[in-house]
Amino acid sequence: MKFFDSNGIVINKKDFGEADRYITIFTETFGKVNVLVKGIRKSKKREQSSTDILALSKFTFYKKGENFILSNLTTIDSFSEIKENIDVLGIGLYITSILNSILVDNNRKKELFSLTLKSLNFLKSSNDEKKNYILTAFYLFKVIKDEGLGFSTGEGYCFSFERSTFLLEGIEGFFKVSPKEKDIIEKFLNDKVKSIIEEDYSIKEIKNVIFLFERYLNFHLGIELKLKNYLMGVEND
Repeated sequence: MKFFDSNGIVINKKDFGEADRYITIFTETFGKVNVLVKGIRKSKKREQSSTDILALSKFTFYKKGENFILSNLTTIDSFSEIKENIDVLGIGLYITSILNSILVDNNRKKELFSLTLKSLNFLKSSNDEKKNYILTAFYLFKVIKDEGLGFSTGEGYCFSFERSTFLLEGIEGFFKVSPKEKDIIEKFLNDKVKSIIEEDYSIKEIKNVIFLFERYLNFHLGIELKLKNYLMGVEND
């Protein structure tokens, strides 16, 4: 029987039977893996927390038939600081929803794994709402690039999801932005994230950039990302 070891972040879970649990792990070595954890719901509380969403653990698992089965796990970081802060918890869960939506089983994404860990570690100690939203926009932007969905700034302020550029006039399936919101997007494209933090952009403007990025991913990947499902007071209709 062959065993596999990898650090991984739990991005989804589903209880099964009386004591078992299926967890979806974004692993550093193997990408997205679905694993059956036998008896975990009757185990110690500390071990249960290792299979909660957002937990980072070292996993050892093996394959039996079509299923990967957990053999051992060691908690590295439960990210309790995020879970105890409802504002950053929403962003953390939004990140896991992105991963659960875009990742393909057994497709290694080491750069995205590294970005995810850096993002979660930032959220552990951040109480800056503006920076948290900039982080969210940056994460979506990097996912867009990782998925090969580059776009250009074009002309005007009407972003066409189909044409992947800005147009002077809106056509079917477009998102209109303000001049400052387009400026934020251009700074992402030109790798000037630091200046977004330093300049006087409003939280509303940053949120609108997030909404554009997530709708762009939804359009091209056929997924349903929605930040408003994870954060209180966020409108996205």
